[in-house]
Amino acid sequence: MGYTRTQLWTLLGLQAVISFSFQSIFPFVNQMLLEIGVVNDPKDVGYWSGLVESTYAVSQLIAVFPATRIADTYGRKPVIVWSAAIVGISMISFGTSTSYAQMIVSRILGGVEGGSHTCIRVMVSEMSSKSEESHILTLLGVAFRMGKVLGQPIGGALAHPERRFPELFVSAFWRKYPYALPCFVGATYALVCAFVGQLVLKETLQPKRKVDAPTPSPDADETTLLLPNESSGSSTPVKNTDSSPSISSVLTWPLASLLGSVVGMVLINYFISATYPLFAFTPIEFGGLGLSEAQIGLHMATRSLLIIITMLPFSKFSDRFGRLNVYRFSVFTWIPSIFLFPLLNRIARAGGEGGILWYAVLSVLFILWSVTGWAWISVFLISSNLSPSPEAVATIQGMVSVALFTPQAVAPALGTSAFALSIKYSDILGGNLFWVGMFAFGALVFLHSLTLSDISYDWRGEETNEARVEDPAI
Repeated sequence: MGYTRTQLWTLLGLQAVISFSFQSIFPFVNQMLLEIGVVNDPKDVGYWSGLVESTYAVSQLIAVFPATRIADTYGRKPVIVWSAAIVGISMISFGTSTSYAQMIVSRILGGVEGGSHTCIRVMVSEMSSKSEESHILTLLGVAFRMGKVLGQPIGGALAHPERRFPELFVSAFWRKYPYALPCFVGATYALVCAFVGQLVLKETLQPKRKVDAPTPSPDADETTLLLPNESSGSSTPVKNTDSSPSISSVLTWPLASLLGSVVGMVLINYFISATYPLFAFTPIEFGGLGLSEAQIGLHMATRSLLIIITMLPFSKFSDRFGRLNVYRFSVFTWIPSIFLFPLLNRIARAGGEGGILWYAVLSVLFILWSVTGWAWISVFLISSNLSPSPEAVATIQGMVSVALFTPQAVAPALGTSAFALSIKYSDILGGNLFWVGMFAFGALVFLHSLTLSDISYDWRGEETNEARVEDPAI
């Protein structure tokens, strides 16, 4: 179909909407819960902030398949544009929340954009050639991280504007809603992107093509799927026929083992990612770092920037050492990373916060943490090659998506609650029970990754029709 640079830049901007808009709340959400009276003790805030974060993930997971069905019926563009607009509305609601219920409802509302990321990727496939697609998908990943780089420090820096900029924000409104400004900035960005998307984006959904198929069996699935169009390289909605394999027919042992590894990888990733703002916010004497909202936002933005930098050499390392070995190495880096979190607290307790040693350990932590991002890219490469046929690609990727999304719905609440329990019962392992558990779980996930096999099927027809085992199971 082809695309213009304007359309590509608009898609990149829309891809960054969710990370820019919603990541901006993380530097201040814990303090917000204290100030609106949800909790009174900083040691208990983790239980409640985890639920705020998990609620969005649950809503996103639920919205994926309905949004995809709507996109197949009415087009990709309406889903993408309206999702961005709804995110903007939800941000306004979150910034003016005065109760825990309103915070939760705002997050649920924002989570309905869950299907837009899939629609953006489908639109990219339909408007680009095969050689262009991988490059554009890489740009989408960079755009998502850039949204974090910009959104997180804004969330920290613009919280309580009546204190930071008393000459400009003198109205009683800002005293009543001290977290409205960063949310309004995120909402404005989302709404502007939705408006530009409505003007610029061109619909890529093609008319449905009919498929002549044998008489279906009584239990035939009549749902509509996105399958590759072999003649154009694009995705068009087609009626599911016998050529679409069932989950049971493609769920081989190597795939099942990979899916299990993905669940473990995502769990530990979101355990730590959701807990870090709480860890950074918690006073030093309770096991945290005692940082301000602005400092937390800067830390999170720095880490996102490092992830962008470490993404650049990924393809070279993957070509040289193999995607499975890169995946294993990426998972392994969680083990030393986890050790550094309590070490930072120990240094701070000794009065070394902000010193050379403290920043050196923090820098090493952020670098190792960034390398763990390679696992996400590796998973898509490994799972793609596990497809025995072009018809099975969508089925397998759908299973991978479930393995990715489901842990995101439970990990934030579990992680922050476990950390809160750890510091509440500080007599157990010196308050480091959470980190000991994460260390053991990280080691388990890594050891399991050693059992994976990188079985490559030539479903594109470029070599042979037989599977090739590039790394046999141990």
